[in-house]
Amino acid sequence: MIKVMASGVFDILHLGHVHYLKESKSFGDYLVVVIASDYTAKKHGKELIFNEKERSALISELKIVDEVMIGHSDDNIFKTVAELKPDIITLGYDQKFNDSYVEDECRELGLNTKVKRTTPFDGNINSSSKIKKKILESM
Repeated sequence: MIKVMASGVFDILHLGHVHYLKESKSFGDYLVVVIASDYTAKKHGKELIFNEKERSALISELKIVDEVMIGHSDDNIFKTVAELKPDIITLGYDQKFNDSYVEDECRELGLNTKVKRTTPFDGNINSSSKIKKKILESM
């Protein structure tokens, strides 16, 4: 079984997220989605609409998702990677991680994890911030 790990904030679920998760699932057999903790999301400048439990509950309802967990609040993604031991970590086309750095850190943990970038979603509204902006403009 090939275990794939995808991660993100997933504050306002949209088709870009669905595209990312579907493509992630296509790389393996079992998809684990790691939801950024409220602490981590806020530390990276996100103004959240939904808290981590609500975001986790929403993502867990998607049939392509096999498991959901909330990431650690210390902002150390590799603690979560060490627990999950994924074969593949997918990164969205716009996630600000260096692919080789992630693979090197996984090797340091004794894992042979590969990193795969997903393709961009071909649609107008492909981010939570664009959705928030559009809602504000329509008021």
